[in-house]
Amino acid sequence: MKKLYFTLLAIIGITAVSSAQYVDNALLFSQQNYGSTARSKAMGNAFGALGGDFGSLSINPAGIAIYQRGEVSTTMSLVNGNATETTYQGNLNKENNNNFNFKNFGYVSAIPGVVNSSGLVSINFGIGYNRLANFNQNSFVSTESSSYSRMDAFAQQTNGIKYNNLVTVDGYDPYQSGIIPWESKLAWENYLIDVTNSATTGDKYATFLLDNEKVKQRQSSSREGFINEYIASFGANFNHKLYLGATIGMQDLFYDEAKVYSEIGIDEVGTNLKSWGRFDYTNNTRSTGVGYNLKLGAIFRPIPVLRIGLALHTPTYSHIKETYSSSMSSNLVGISTQSDGAHKESTPIGNFEYNFQTPLRAIASVAYQFGKKAMFSMDYEFVDYASSKFSHGYADNFSVENGDIKAVYKSVSNVRLGAEYRLTDAFSLRGGLEFLGNPYKSSAYGVSQPNMDYKFTTYNGGFGYRSGKYSVDVTYSLGDKTNYMYLYHIDGINVDPVKYHNINSEVLFTFAIRM
Repeated sequence: MKKLYFTLLAIIGITAVSSAQYVDNALLFSQQNYGSTARSKAMGNAFGALGGDFGSLSINPAGIAIYQRGEVSTTMSLVNGNATETTYQGNLNKENNNNFNFKNFGYVSAIPGVVNSSGLVSINFGIGYNRLANFNQNSFVSTESSSYSRMDAFAQQTNGIKYNNLVTVDGYDPYQSGIIPWESKLAWENYLIDVTNSATTGDKYATFLLDNEKVKQRQSSSREGFINEYIASFGANFNHKLYLGATIGMQDLFYDEAKVYSEIGIDEVGTNLKSWGRFDYTNNTRSTGVGYNLKLGAIFRPIPVLRIGLALHTPTYSHIKETYSSSMSSNLVGISTQSDGAHKESTPIGNFEYNFQTPLRAIASVAYQFGKKAMFSMDYEFVDYASSKFSHGYADNFSVENGDIKAVYKSVSNVRLGAEYRLTDAFSLRGGLEFLGNPYKSSAYGVSQPNMDYKFTTYNGGFGYRSGKYSVDVTYSLGDKTNYMYLYHIDGINVDPVKYHNINSEVLFTFAIRM
């Protein structure tokens, strides 16, 4: 048997915890992109004080009270191109994903108020949906010579488990035991790990790699999904000075991810080291859920050209159903008589249900109108991602995962800016920026996080045309995001993170009819 080598350094990164997937999902399911109409997206989604656009109902529901006439609108994402560039151990790869989707459909009714001393101008009602997240993304990661292997991670997480507990026999299934990590069983059946102390307790494991032996690594990932928010909004306009609104939201979550990780042995020139073959590890996860929230908002107009908005979003309380499965195959050469050859092992399909709570959000907004020609708007949003929380009612109740969320994430300030200029009574030009704050703490568990360099900015521009009852808006949006993730973790080894640079190019088209 070849022997495992790893230095015993006291370095623990974020992926030291087995809950890393849920920690990642806590952010993924909590971040929202409000740009569901072409006009709101063009102005950087800075619509908290502007209103009068169906996209604003998911930002500040008081925006519905700005409407003076009823309206039906729909928005399509005509072009949605996602390019993901990865950098891992000096290797650069790029993958693309393109899709078409409906971003928005909405109906608003404006009912004139009774003329009396209360000053009630109108009571407005709206229903429809806005798309708040699009998860579609492909990526590919590779390196030609890694000094550490995922097999080391398999061995490490199996330490402490007696090897006979990894063997399926009549009346005992390791997958159903509740004590065996499924990865450990897969690696064992594919001869990637072996027990090193079978004569004693039989609970220490190693791989067949030699000291300092290098491997090739690959990972392809494909994910798709969305968060749609179906809303019912109510608003009231008092004297065109005070606008109040409330939105009841139901969110529909769908997330599907498939990953294939591969390792390949290397024929090292000038040495006796020959390729040991390869293994492939496939993971499939699908999450579906329904959640509910409430949004409250107000817009105040102290003078005709100035609007000030405030909005509060309760957490979204979701119930999520998750299915997952894994498989592993290997084709080994020159290891031993027993292990050489092709092997394959698959897990059962797992099912799990849990609850998830997103953070509370607070939004302050201001908009200023320059005569009848131009306007400028700004939104400031506060979100504390450390307050995200999982629960399911079992014994541990996600205590480890929730602790990790608090250790990894922090509160952020998101700033959105927008401007509109009317070239004519019918034609307008728009532009906007979105600066989304870094949700990661600079360090976790005493170790610096690579995501201290996280960045997410969008650049938007577009135009609108109004003619009688009809209007058309077109917007181009460029989203630029940089974040870091680990392929796996090995305690005591400083595994390199993967840098993901994502460019999302989108063309939105909105058509509306006023009634």
